[in-house]
Amino acid sequence: MNGTLSQNDQVRVRMAPSPTGYLHIGGARTALFNWLFAKHHNGKFILRIDDTDTARSTDESMREIYHALKWLGINWDEQYVQSDRKSIYEGYVEQLLESGNAYHCYCTPEELEEIRAQARVDKQTRSYDGRHRHLTSEDVDRFIAEGRKPTVRIKMPDTPIRVDDLILGSRNIDPDTLEDEVIVRSNGMPNYNLTSIIDDAEMQITHVIRGTEHLNNTPKQIAIANALGLNLPQFAHIPLVLDDTGRKLSKRHHGDLVAVNRYREEGYLPEAMLNFVVRLGWSYDDKQEIFSVDELIEKFDLERVGKSGSVFDIKKLEWLNSHYINQLDVAARTDAVMPFWEQEGLVDSNTKRDWLEKIVEAVGERLTTFQDIVPQTRYFFTDDFEYDSKAVKKWWGGSDEKKQKTCEILTNLQQILEEISAFEIETIESAIWKYTDENDIKRVAAMQALRIALTGTSFGPSLFDIVVLLGKDEVLKRIPKAIAHL
Repeated sequence: MNGTLSQNDQVRVRMAPSPTGYLHIGGARTALFNWLFAKHHNGKFILRIDDTDTARSTDESMREIYHALKWLGINWDEQYVQSDRKSIYEGYVEQLLESGNAYHCYCTPEELEEIRAQARVDKQTRSYDGRHRHLTSEDVDRFIAEGRKPTVRIKMPDTPIRVDDLILGSRNIDPDTLEDEVIVRSNGMPNYNLTSIIDDAEMQITHVIRGTEHLNNTPKQIAIANALGLNLPQFAHIPLVLDDTGRKLSKRHHGDLVAVNRYREEGYLPEAMLNFVVRLGWSYDDKQEIFSVDELIEKFDLERVGKSGSVFDIKKLEWLNSHYINQLDVAARTDAVMPFWEQEGLVDSNTKRDWLEKIVEAVGERLTTFQDIVPQTRYFFTDDFEYDSKAVKKWWGGSDEKKQKTCEILTNLQQILEEISAFEIETIESAIWKYTDENDIKRVAAMQALRIALTGTSFGPSLFDIVVLLGKDEVLKRIPKAIAHL
């Protein structure tokens, strides 16, 4: 194991999402890494909802985070909600104020903006100059009389802060780059850096595994912990998730592409998503691409987590999902696609299950997601479809002469199919091949002409499967419609 736990210590890790929106792919990756690390070491995984930003936190977002994690199969051993723990944080804040390690700041938003503007002019890394560190009682009385609501700021030390990281190594942070951080907002709510490190200590978190976007928070949290005399966890910052241009994958720039629940709604399997997400920063070797959950638990460790960013490759996710879909039997695949058919109003309780399973079997390995079942099979349920223009031009013909030939082929196929009493694949196939071979017609030309007439497209399952699944009456109804279109 990375780090210096004694034999009697139990690994305790946590994820602390903010319920201000959906669960981000990066958040899911953080949850997964923590969960796998805990499982690998027979430890505990804790879910801690960081809802101290009351203006943006919502119950709906909280429920969506729960739903996404449960869908992924990431369950937690303990759960906390930080807004329920406000009195705990208040006790620690009083301790900081009494010890002189924190102070009240009465700066107005306008004053803070002036300070920030001047810092930009002076090219200072600090955006607060500590001007309220040493207020007199007269200053405080005047600010209170003016109706100002103070924040609380931590006094940052004037000596370097050492940050030890299990992935990135160790470094010393220059105190001149750190400003006195607000730890309690003017509305009385504590902020992330205070609550996070207090809860880590109270909950006996042994390892904080999180994205490198939190790296700048780490020295601030260490300073708070040192001021309070709290034990520090071991930190491990995992690489950013990037798009194919090297930019950080974010809600702002990429919308719901980063939302875990989007993939659930589109018909991705949680096994595929887990297998995909774990490889965003972790690798076992150069050969193995697909891992079961048990294999991941067995093999996962922080030593195999890289330092550089990982690219979110949707094509790889699609490939993985297709692989996992194809591992399912026909009955399970039918269960999985049923909600998508129902959502489109294509099936109801009266639709025969065995017929639906035969459709799924005919589609075979063509599904990338379960959502794909709708465009790939809609024609089984309705003849209200458009004929694909490219397919029509290629196979039905762009000239009057070619169209006339297609009409002739379809008319003859209509007659042949009408005369078949046993409407089965072998009989249909034999009759059509007999017609094409005797009349020197290319088999593919006849097949594609008929396929477009029945489905509107030039690709899909076996044409003979389609003919049988549609049934004789429906086939004989669609061919004249296609001829009329020509």
